[in-house]
Amino acid sequence: MNLIKLKAFFLQFPFITPKRIIYSCEEWITDSFKSKGNYMGQRGSWFKYVYSSNFLHLHPPKTLGVQNPLPFKNNQNFYTAKSNLYQLQNCFLLGYMGLVLTKKNEVFQEFTHNFNISSLKKFFLKNPFYTFSKTFENAGFTGAVLISPQSHNYYHWLSDVLPRIKLYEDVFSEIDFFCVSSNVPEKFLDVLPQFGIPKEKLYRVNEKEKLFFNYLYVASLPGSEGRAPVWAIEYIKEKFVGIGTNSQSEKIYLRRGDKNPRQILNETEIIEALKLRGFKIINPDELSVFEQIILMKQAKVVISAHGAALTNLLFVNENTAVIEIFSPQYFRTDCFYTLSAIKNLNYYYIVGEKVDGKPWGDVKVSIEILEKTLNELI
Repeated sequence: MNLIKLKAFFLQFPFITPKRIIYSCEEWITDSFKSKGNYMGQRGSWFKYVYSSNFLHLHPPKTLGVQNPLPFKNNQNFYTAKSNLYQLQNCFLLGYMGLVLTKKNEVFQEFTHNFNISSLKKFFLKNPFYTFSKTFENAGFTGAVLISPQSHNYYHWLSDVLPRIKLYEDVFSEIDFFCVSSNVPEKFLDVLPQFGIPKEKLYRVNEKEKLFFNYLYVASLPGSEGRAPVWAIEYIKEKFVGIGTNSQSEKIYLRRGDKNPRQILNETEIIEALKLRGFKIINPDELSVFEQIILMKQAKVVISAHGAALTNLLFVNENTAVIEIFSPQYFRTDCFYTLSAIKNLNYYYIVGEKVDGKPWGDVKVSIEILEKTLNELI
């Protein structure tokens, strides 16, 4: 182990948690600039504003079944976070979570989040040795981060990862490789040429791989988790504008994969009722991203249990009708309700009924309420 690696090894001491959590990279750079002085500060890490914060006021959801307005309340009025581009010098990138650390083993909070909005501090308490590594590699190239927690998930890939490419546009020519998690499905990577990134410019980061960069570009995550800003939604739509046609003629039911939690227990009955109304029954896992986009651009009505497949609402046309089915045990409204409201979709929700003795999140859906809702929409 050479002297540089030996020094980096001991900077991880006491090995249990990061030396500290930096909650604002912008403030950290500004403070560093002040401490180094004007001349040296201009030769260090830097940031630039790309999008400012924005306040959104969204129309309320609708339901003809059991009403549950409280989970929607906090997601009807909120600020989206501002978005910056950062160039960091002498820093680390770690694993599938896309953690970015200073050379002193300090971790930047704003470049990662945990699903269910748990804090990074709590994550490290549960995973105390997560940032510790006996070895690391010097990347030897200028990189850009295209990793977020769960980026192998369709929702997080489209909502957390791809919009960050927009923030890198001004420095594309300076980036040698874009860093992605090695567990991202190949069909997700197939869309990157639409964003000007050929696959030969990808560096695939393994689960606990720790890389040292002399220069690393890092873009802000696009908003608080589940609350995509308007610019991110418009950017993704724009990149696929030439794929498929906007016919708004199809009625679509998106099945949730059999291995996923939160199943609809009477789905066979639901499917039979929907087929009588001319619905197409779709398993999104069997389709490429492009095939899903083409299908959704034709959608007149979309029905699905809450899950990543509803990320495809990014591609439907304005006024498309949406019915989102929730389990009372998992009632997240900051993903697809907010997306539907921003896109001005005709959004309804149905709360399923919990059945005793069945797994967590599984529900039975009222055929009567579903029929009434469809009669309202069609």
